Order: sequence, then structure tokens, then C-alpha cells
Amino acid sequence: MGPGPTASARLASERQERRWESRRDLIVRAAVDVFAEMGLEGATLDAVGERVGLTKASLYYYVKSKEELLGHVVGHVLRVQEQAMAELTHGGMSPEERLRGFCLGHLRSLFGDPAGKVAAQVALSGNKDERVRSLFHEYMRGLDAILADGVAAGVFRAVDPGVARNSVLAALNAVTLWYVPDGPLTVDDVGREICQLVIGGLRLPPATKAG
Repeated sequence: MGPGPTASARLASERQERRWESRRDLIVRAAVDVFAEMGLEGATLDAVGERVGLTKASLYYYVKSKEELLGHVVGHVLRVQEQAMAELTHGGMSPEERLRGFCLGHLRSLFGDPAGKVAAQVALSGNKDERVRSLFHEYMRGLDAILADGVAAGVFRAVDPGVARNSVLAALNAVTLWYVPDGPLTVDDVGREICQLVIGGLRLPPATKAG
């Protein structure tokens, strides 16, 4: 006996949702190219629509604003960064080792995907959109936890969490503004250098360490 009307309607709805998600993913990837070519301010929904063969009115079916598009781009990059950090760190590592893993994972994701540089530009621009800000804040919690664990373990100085967190992220994101891929340093080289500078500033002098 075949599926009833309710089951058939559900299958049709699922197929439609998959098509919608597939088209939106295509739009987000096109938006990455448009943002990279035209800049965050110069990019428009019209330009994104032209890239995927949709009118602005049709594009509204998938995204309602440029800010929403930026949110999807940023969300994609942050998920990649979180995955990279998960692959480079584990619970048995010291706070310093986890911070190194965070720095390397963050930079690798910025340069491993064209969307990475766009997301870095958004972070450096001080974007005020609530969706974008909430995504960044969620991601920052991972770095906050590493810094707090370092303080609790007596290896990092007790500095203002916001200053420490934002300084680390600003330094990492700014690499997209000056790094030359075919230069003498690899992305990992840069990540290690930045992290060593950060750890040097956070590390407690031996005489003041706990214990």
C-alpha cells in the first residue's frame, strides 16, 4: 500500500525544502564573490541576483537583506572555524596548547575558503547587525573559555576578558589585510607567531605562578 496523502504531502514538502536550501546555498556562495569583488559597502542584492540569474524580487524569497546574506556567510565560516579548532584541540591540552590550536584553526579557515576573508572584513568593520553580532558572540565563547581556564590554572594573567579576546581576534582577522600567500611565511607560521606574542603577553612570570 502506497503512502497516504499526508505522507505524500510531507515528502513533497521535504523535497521543496531541500531545493530551497540548495538554491540559498548557491546564493550565499555567489554573495561571497560579490562581497569580495565589490566590498562590503559596494555589494548589492541586485549584483548577487544577477550572479545567480534571479531578479531582486525573486531573491527576496531566499534572503530579505544584505545583512541576512552576510549573516549566512559569517555563520558558514564560524562553523568551519569551530570544526578546525575541534580537530586541533582536546580537553587534555593545556590552555596554552588550546590557544595555539584556536589561532591556527582560525587562520586556516580564513584562508582555506573565499568566504573566510569576507567574514574577517565583517568582523573588522564593527558590523552592528544583531544576527551577525550574535554569531560572533557565540564563537567568542570558545576563546573566552580558553582564556578563563588559563587564568584559573595560574598560567595567564587576570586581564580584562573583553580586551584579551578582542585583541586576539583583531590580530588574527587583520592577517587577511596584509598576508601574501606566496611569501616566505605560511599561514601556520603566521598563526604560531601571533599566538606566541599573545601567550607572551598573557603568561604569568615564573615567580608569580600559582603553587
